[in-house]
Amino acid sequence: MTTTSAFMLNVRLDNVAVVAIDVPGEKVNTLKAEFAAQVRAILKQIRENKALQGVVFISAKADNFIAGADINMIGHCQNAQEAETLARQGQQLMAEIQALPVPVIAAIHGACLGGGLEMALACHRRICTDDVKTVLGLPEVQLGLLPGSGGTQRLPRLVGVSTALDMILTGKQLRARQALKAGLVDDVVPQTILLEAAVELAKKERLAQRTLPVRERILAGPLGRALLFRLVRKKTAQKTQGNYPATERIIDVIETGLAQGSSSGYDAEARAFGELAMTPQS
Repeated sequence: MTTTSAFMLNVRLDNVAVVAIDVPGEKVNTLKAEFAAQVRAILKQIRENKALQGVVFISAKADNFIAGADINMIGHCQNAQEAETLARQGQQLMAEIQALPVPVIAAIHGACLGGGLEMALACHRRICTDDVKTVLGLPEVQLGLLPGSGGTQRLPRLVGVSTALDMILTGKQLRARQALKAGLVDDVVPQTILLEAAVELAKKERLAQRTLPVRERILAGPLGRALLFRLVRKKTAQKTQGNYPATERIIDVIETGLAQGSSSGYDAEARAFGELAMTPQS
């Protein structure tokens, strides 16, 4: 076993790599800037091991996957540029996880929120427990922010634009069965078999992309998208009276990604994150 602080890599006899997440000395896993180098070291080992069949990310904590990013990272940013750089670093790390050449599975038990869900979204598949403690969401809007590590771009493509807008604009948290119905996770299992179920999923060849419901496919088209965003902007403006910039930027960033492509979307996400981090609401 190779140990790098909060992330522990163990290659099983069946050639599936299990990355256990366990932030030392803390009850809850949160993502910190210093973990990036640790994760990259593990990703390098995974890429270099040509015998690997798959990868599973799982928490070693009793009741949480990753509860979000450490908010102190934002507090240490002196200006919008520093916060934007922080977001771009997060985006890059998630892109490296997504680019791994073998199936990557997030095995989720407990809270999977904020940066934790963004990491799970970067994995190729997600499986979670049916436990009442298991919830998935992107609550950054409640802090006056938006997801800054790719969440505004990956979530709409996975669950559809209207579901993603609802989740990101409200910070709504989904329980396991709700997440399964939305297409956010691929399976729900008892906690006792979470790891083995994730390992079996990792051994399978890449599965085909999930087909979105008809309603979401219509809304993803240019006409449906234009109507949806017009309606969402109107409803949001009525609620916030223009006093909550995060919601407006969330809508802008998601629309940019869908209209101009994910590269433009990631760029807009990072810039908006930097700007919002310096607002009084954040």
